[in-house]
Amino acid sequence: MMTTLDAAQQEEPTMHQESRRDTSPARSDTPQRGSADPPIVLVPLDGSVHATAALPVARALAALKHAIVHVVNVAEEPLSTHDLRNLTAEQRRGTVVDQITGTPAASIVRMANEQRSVLIVMCTHTDMTKPRDAVGHVAEAVLRTAPCPVVFVGPERGAQPWTLHHILLPHDGTPTAAAAVGPAMDLVHQSGAALDVLHIVGPEAVRPSEPGTFTMSPYADQPQHEWPLWKREFLDRMRALCPIPPSAHIRLFVRSGTPGKVITRFATDHASDLIILAWGGSLDATRARTFKDVIHHSPCPTIVLRTDVPVRQETISK
Repeated sequence: MMTTLDAAQQEEPTMHQESRRDTSPARSDTPQRGSADPPIVLVPLDGSVHATAALPVARALAALKHAIVHVVNVAEEPLSTHDLRNLTAEQRRGTVVDQITGTPAASIVRMANEQRSVLIVMCTHTDMTKPRDAVGHVAEAVLRTAPCPVVFVGPERGAQPWTLHHILLPHDGTPTAAAAVGPAMDLVHQSGAALDVLHIVGPEAVRPSEPGTFTMSPYADQPQHEWPLWKREFLDRMRALCPIPPSAHIRLFVRSGTPGKVITRFATDHASDLIILAWGGSLDATRARTFKDVIHHSPCPTIVLRTDVPVRQETISK
């Protein structure tokens, strides 16, 4: 079953502001930032071409947040000058470039903490010769301990430009999923993008057991009776969580099926530019099936908002 709701007309995208710094020489000693400094979007690279697929996404998100893109080459040993300059002039434009040595994941998280980064944008994996899980071991280790939301980008997207016009927010009615509503609305406000809220029901979807869950009636397959009332109450609950811009273009969809497959298929069919996932902090096989399915098969970048630890306000509102 599919039903949609248009809450308002789509706002025209705002003009993107170019990043304001371009520092070519590499630095390895980044000082701690002050509260008045521009926010930082951190992009870890490992020297491979595939890792640079994260850069177009990072640039666009940094423009929305008026942030600086900070590219950091991460390696166990110091990189040569040639390796540090493997980015093209266009890729280096408007960025700060550093290198750090040490265990990759721990080094990335340490730098994100020191800089109070608002986002980490990185590829899910960069070794294209091996079968992969949802994310590579470095990406998974960063996700587990990152102090800010992490945006995962598939390396296969390459260097083509990325813009944010359509945001997909899967929502199963749980308080965990509801935690992503505020950040989603911030991005809608910043970008003028349309927001598709996807609710999944049906025999294949496990009914959430989390206390406070608001999900559809099992008789919601009769939209002429159940859907209008449920739709209205669902949107009222969204408005109670955060302000909704009057010009926001919000569509509410209902699908049935296995959640991970439904989400990725929907993102493909509707040309979503970004999926917003709320994550409770567990990657246990029985508890993170949907999360892993989405990250593994997503046709677009996915931002992961961890809900089991406090998130600094500036990471979602800049």
